[in-house]
Amino acid sequence: MISCRIVAKLNKNTINPIKSQISPLKKLEQKVDLAFPCVDWTHFKTLIAVSGGPDSVAALRALLANAEAFSSTAKNCLVIAHVNHGVRGSESDQDAKFVAQLAAELNLTFIQRSTETNQNGDQSEEELRNFRYRQLQAMANESGARYLVMGHNLDDQVETILFRFFRGTGISGLAGIPSKRLASDALTIVRPLLGVSRDEIMNYLHEIGQKTREDQSNFDSNYTRNYLRNELIPVLKERFGDVVTEAITRLGNQAREMDGFLIEASQQLDSIIEQDSSNQIVVKCESLTQESDLLIRTWLR
Repeated sequence: MISCRIVAKLNKNTINPIKSQISPLKKLEQKVDLAFPCVDWTHFKTLIAVSGGPDSVAALRALLANAEAFSSTAKNCLVIAHVNHGVRGSESDQDAKFVAQLAAELNLTFIQRSTETNQNGDQSEEELRNFRYRQLQAMANESGARYLVMGHNLDDQVETILFRFFRGTGISGLAGIPSKRLASDALTIVRPLLGVSRDEIMNYLHEIGQKTREDQSNFDSNYTRNYLRNELIPVLKERFGDVVTEAITRLGNQAREMDGFLIEASQQLDSIIEQDSSNQIVVKCESLTQESDLLIRTWLR
């Protein structure tokens, strides 16, 4: 009994003071750490795509806070990347300047890519997105990054699911944005804010006193995603309440589970492949007659 009491006293006197010296992580930082634990990435270069807007800046500040709480050298793994499309003229240049200054203030490595080919502003959302991903992947390869962090949040997830729904997507499309996916054998795209709402992000930035840039084109509802965000979703919330966001997210999660199940189940059909070469795949079609159309479609996809 004496021994037990001594151990308890030692634990109280030695462990608690150590904990008190570490600033507790804020709620958003805790969510980010659960989604993308430091132990997973602090031994690799991690590229953070920062536009200057609230989402990407919040992702940056949360990862930095987590890294500093994890070890004294963990922040050295972080690299800030910015892509300047040039579609908004001087505003785009100011975005790039803001991100560069933020990187300097945080003492983090900064790299960027710019283009002079997108000045007329008539590119589609998909073209701009594809350009941005190509540039980010190129910077990740050049910097030797193992991870590429994007700032997509819970509201982006809802918008994506609705966007794909109205385009007539299948189960895989309803699954929405994956929290992690392979961009190549050497690079994984990670979205640690995917479970965090835009309101939580704004509250976090206010709490830590972090300024951001606002892309005025986000208010242009001629872009489909902006229309969903600025016009349709507010109407849905007014009619069904704020729980509509939770309901759509739940639909996405269930679709992701179903899609994963179908993909795994469809792999049994690999056995009907008779020949698989670089330019030709031969299958025994008669072996498919007893399989469901859903399983066949999933396998072919």
